[in-house]
This record gives sequence, structure tokens and C-alpha cells, in this order.
Amino acid sequence: MLKRIVDAREVETGTRVSASPEPSTRERQAMLHLSNLSHAVNHFQNQMMTMLYPYIMADLGMTYTAVGVLSAICSVLSSICQGAYGFLTPLFSRCKLLGFGNLGIALGTLMSGLAGSYPMLIVARGVASIGSSAQHPVGYSILSSYFPNNRGTVMALNTSVSNVGTLVATPLATVLLLVLGWREIFFVVTVASVVMGLIYLFFRDYGMPNRAGSGRSGLVQGFGSYRRVLKNRNMVLIALVFMVGGAGRDGGVNQIYFAPHLANDFGYSNLTIGILITAIAIGSIVGPIFFGWLSDRFSRVRMLQVSLALSCVGTLWVAHLGPGEVMLFISLLLYSAFTSSRGTQTQAIVADAASNEDRDAAFSLYFLLGFLSQPFWVLITGFLMDNAGFATALTVLSVTYIVGIFVLGFMRDERPTAMNPAVQ
Repeated sequence: MLKRIVDAREVETGTRVSASPEPSTRERQAMLHLSNLSHAVNHFQNQMMTMLYPYIMADLGMTYTAVGVLSAICSVLSSICQGAYGFLTPLFSRCKLLGFGNLGIALGTLMSGLAGSYPMLIVARGVASIGSSAQHPVGYSILSSYFPNNRGTVMALNTSVSNVGTLVATPLATVLLLVLGWREIFFVVTVASVVMGLIYLFFRDYGMPNRAGSGRSGLVQGFGSYRRVLKNRNMVLIALVFMVGGAGRDGGVNQIYFAPHLANDFGYSNLTIGILITAIAIGSIVGPIFFGWLSDRFSRVRMLQVSLALSCVGTLWVAHLGPGEVMLFISLLLYSAFTSSRGTQTQAIVADAASNEDRDAAFSLYFLLGFLSQPFWVLITGFLMDNAGFATALTVLSVTYIVGIFVLGFMRDERPTAMNPAVQ
């Protein structure tokens, strides 16, 4: 019976499907913990740059424009590389890709500490960005394979744990700067990525097509997966939802512009700004878990529309909110909880819409398209803040969520039936 099912799938997709055993409960949990931890380390290393930049700029003679160019280059590099993993996974184990990706982050981080000039820093951070590009498409793909019955909850947990890395990065980097220079901090955190990479190399990849065969056959399989993904209407629409959302993604508008707004428009001290930015970090931990849990129990499309509507309302509220620490803290927490929940819900829809054979290509295209739009929104928001003010900039961003709700109206909820709500 199993052989007939496998043969039928081969005819449908043109790929050779492996009837590999399912991972045990212990292996599922181990993969979940490892993916959560490596994702958190990834976020920590990105967020700590916020605290290190003033010292790096002073030593290397960098301007704010230079920092912006560096950020844009790293973002584009990471986005392009994320779009390639659908070609690599038919040839290499996803665990190996994640392992060597983390070792690439370690290499780029080590090179960052050794950089003696701005061009050398661009190369170093570029290497780290290429290494980190595996975490989203490959990491979410392998989690969706290991936890098919509760993808929304598991992916939300992964996102929230990664945001814990973002939360602790600022205070921990501040403490480290009291005893170490910025170069030494890079050397210290390199060790964490080395450990993550080595552990991944000992894990087994379940739920993937058989990789036996030539490299040419693997490339043919990859092209076939991308072609099927691009023909899937839901896949294209959900990537569009991710693209049009102007805020609520890693390293975007929330991370770049809220602190300057609180300092320049309200005149808050560094301590007050740090507390208020912490509210954004806390919201990004709580929101994805809550909405991811709901999406496993109700229609993912409808729950995503609800969270987008709340994102619009929350953005408008924060846009026109005046000074007042307590109200700002509560408002920023809710705003972040709403806007940061879009990612995990869209990722669960991607996992539902794609077959096991095409899921890596689906996630690769999803993150490629979604993150390629990030520099656009960062530049638009900066231009609006300079010329029209914070309120106008965020009002424009609020409209993007309405566009997302409209796009979702053309989608079908393709989640498999008979979902088991309990985490495996």
C-alpha cells in the first residue's frame, strides 16, 4: 500500500519520494529546541549591532549613510540567498545546510571583529548574512515536516523564542561593553554559532525526497519545485501579504525608527527609551504565540485577517499617541504583538499549501520576496519621517495592512483536515 502511494506521488511531482521513517517524539523535541536556540542566537547577533555601531563607527570612521548602505547590502544578500535553498535541499540534508549556515555566521562574526576598514566590515557582515540566510527557509521547512499537525503553534514558538534573543541582546551587549571592546564581543559570540553549527551536523533530516542521483537530477527537481510553487495561487498571494506589510518584520521599521522618534520627538532619556523599546520586544514574543495558537484551531486566513486589522488599528493609535510613559509602554506592547504575528501565520499557510517535496522551494521564494521589500519600506518610512513626521509615516504603514486583508480575500484555506491540536 505504501509503495502504491509513493509511486503515485512520484508520477504527480516528477520526484523520487523517500519512504523514510518518521522522527520519534524525542527527535522532534530535540529539533524544536535546537532550532529555537539557533534562531535566538541569530537574532541576538543581529540586535547587538545596535549597541556596537557607535563604537564601530568611531573606530572605522563610518557615517550614518555608511551604516545604512551596510544594512541594505546585508539585507539584499540574505534575501537573494534565501531564495536559493529550494535548489540545495534536493542535494543536501537540511540539517547539514543549517549546520554549515551557522558555521558561516561564525566565520562572518569572527571576520567582523578583525575588520580594519569599512570595506572589510562589509565583506564580513556579508558573509554572516549569507550564513544566516538558511535559518528562515530551511529552519521553518524542517519544523513544518517534524510537526505537521500543529505548525502554527510550533512556528510561533520558534519566532517568539528567537525574539527572546532580540530582547536580551541590548542589555547583555551593554554589560559586555563595560568589560570588553566591540572586537572582543564579536570574538566571544562567534563561539555560540560554532556550537550551533556543529550540533546540527549530528542531526538526521526526516521527511525529504530521496537525494540519491546526480546533481543534474537534483537541479531538475529544484526547478520543478519552484515551477509548481509559482503556479500555486495561494503561495503567490501569501508572499504578497508579507511584501506589502510595512512593519513588524526583523530588522525593519520597528527596530530602526522608534528609538529616534522617542528621543527626538518626545525628548526621553536613554533609560526611558530602553524601557519602551523593551515593550516592543515583549510584544514580539507574546503576539506570535497567541495568534499562532489560534491559527491552529480556526481558519488561518481568517485569523490572519483579524491580526492585520488589529495591526492597522494599533499602528494608527501609536502614530498619533503623545508622550506618556505608561500609555506608550502598553500601546507599544500591543502594537508589536499585533504586527509581529503576521509572519508566523503566513509561514504556517506556506507550509500547508506546499507538499513535502516543494516546501523548501516554497519557503525560499516566500522569504526572498518578503524580505526583498524590506529596504523599500525602510527607505519610504525614513523619507516620510524626515519630510512629514512620524505620525504621517506610520499612518501610511497602517494602510499596508488593509491591502493585506484585501489580498487574503482571494485565498482559500488549504490546511489539511483532522488537525490534532496537541503538540506532538
